[in-house]
Amino acid sequence: MTTQPTPLQGSYFDGRDGRRHAVDVDLAHGRLRLRGDRIERDEPLDALTITPRLARTLRTIAFPDGARLQLADAACLAVWFPHRNRLEALVDRLERYYQAVALAIVVCLGALVAGYLWGIPWLADRIATHLPARVEAALGDQVLALLDRTDLDASALDVGRRTELADRFAVLAAGLPDGADYRIVFRSAPSIGPNAFALPGGTIVVTDELVELFADDRQLDAVLAHELGHQAGRHALRQALRGSFIAIAAAFFAGDVSSASAVVVAVPTVLLQNRYSRQFEDEADRFAYAHLAGHALSPSWLGAALGQLETDLPDDASLAWMSSHPATAARIARPTPPAPTSSRAIRSWPTRSPVSC
Repeated sequence: MTTQPTPLQGSYFDGRDGRRHAVDVDLAHGRLRLRGDRIERDEPLDALTITPRLARTLRTIAFPDGARLQLADAACLAVWFPHRNRLEALVDRLERYYQAVALAIVVCLGALVAGYLWGIPWLADRIATHLPARVEAALGDQVLALLDRTDLDASALDVGRRTELADRFAVLAAGLPDGADYRIVFRSAPSIGPNAFALPGGTIVVTDELVELFADDRQLDAVLAHELGHQAGRHALRQALRGSFIAIAAAFFAGDVSSASAVVVAVPTVLLQNRYSRQFEDEADRFAYAHLAGHALSPSWLGAALGQLETDLPDDASLAWMSSHPATAARIARPTPPAPTSSRAIRSWPTRSPVSC
């Protein structure tokens, strides 16, 4: 190779500080030569690497000691550094055609949409499925503590009434794969109103306002069966993970979602701002219908509970409940399986006399 008659101009950084040195660059006897203000350096080409060509961006030549040389792309650089892999050469060629660039943009946008619609849900579900039970339980405890500080007060129901409802819940949860770990807690929540929600780890929170709304405890049983469906599907955790890409990334790379505090904040948002997906609500409804039928309770009690929630609540509270769920009329009208004949008689359930509203 011969020395280029006109040296290239570049910017040299020695790797020890950020100061820029203007240098002239040429090639002589297989060695790259740099000459500039207090800079004089010769380096064999085979010891250097150069960044791929990318439109009109500067090329960077890396030296073994960490120094860098930046310079504009020039035809001679392809002669000095001829060895490129096939992929780099293909990308370089495609970048020169606007049709290829436009297609790449479309593909990238399609990948982003696909990742949002399917990739993130898939990743969130995998994390939720493989999360250790003790970690999920600890997460649920943190969420309940946060709710107690911000939105919930101690229950005003008397101890006997809470015990009665807890006994009914124990019968309802019996036989489920993780039923022994499920528990019900009661809270007063004037700012939330009648509501029930499942926390990660097995806890179901029921507000006093919901208990007092229903005239028949079988309506509450139906709502609790729906929440057990959310619990069995780990919907709160999955929805929170789906809604927090940062938490998903942290869990994916760190392998432990317990350190992702964003999830603790995201779960109450899902529960109180009613962000379950239609898919999760439908799954919980189907679970409730089948579970109630399996306990010799008519699945129509869920429709009765939803109908009373829509009819009896004040407008603002009704809207708060309804925003979290699919249309009540559609859910009530949905065909439900008949309650099977079972040796588990309804009289085995603790009962409460209906009261008038």
